[in-house]
Amino acid sequence: MKTDKLKRIAVLNDPAEAEVLRGLLEAQGISVMLSKEGASTAYGLTAGTFGEIEVFVSGSQAAEAEQIFKDYFGALDTETEED
Repeated sequence: MKTDKLKRIAVLNDPAEAEVLRGLLEAQGISVMLSKEGASTAYGLTAGTFGEIEVFVSGSQAAEAEQIFKDYFGALDTETEED
């Protein structure tokens, strides 16, 4: 079975925005993984590196997820990384 690499599509500093994006993507059948969400809520940090919430989707669903992000949140940051 071939595994599909995850692709980071966004980095957000607002946990509420991250949850809204997760809901939008999951409603379209896109599996989502949020990274570092625990640090921001546990310590109450929403600025800087500790407040960042990375949004990952499978590589095969990345284009659709990026379009949904763009439609609801505006243009994507051009410095997304593949992990």
